[in-house]
Amino acid sequence: MRKPSYRKEVERRLRKYPILKVAVEDLKYQYPSCTSHYGEPMHGGQKEYISSTEKYAVQRAEKEMELKRIEQALKILNEDERQLVEERYFTRMRKNDEIVCDRIGWSKRSYYRVKKEAIDKVAYTLNLI
Repeated sequence: MRKPSYRKEVERRLRKYPILKVAVEDLKYQYPSCTSHYGEPMHGGQKEYISSTEKYAVQRAEKEMELKRIEQALKILNEDERQLVEERYFTRMRKNDEIVCDRIGWSKRSYYRVKKEAIDKVAYTLNLI
């Protein structure tokens, strides 16, 4: 049986979360050059220009918003769901389901039930379903 597309998207975002968190933190210390410059033309035939500073600010805001959305989704998880998500998606060494299941000490049935509930909650919070 194939996973629904929203489950794959949730798993992708959860794997990306630790990297996104570091990237957002790092952006606080980076500032684009403040030299005057006329900007780049915007696409779509508009005559407006966007400066590199504005472009940087938009990228930073988008990353911060994505990070906050994921953090809000994680807040609704119960203790078991949170433990599973942290072990499965937030560790540096990528672990498969069997390794995480053994490490946590749950039966496979319990593991997959908790995983499905966690992914469904995150998907719903992120408006993926």
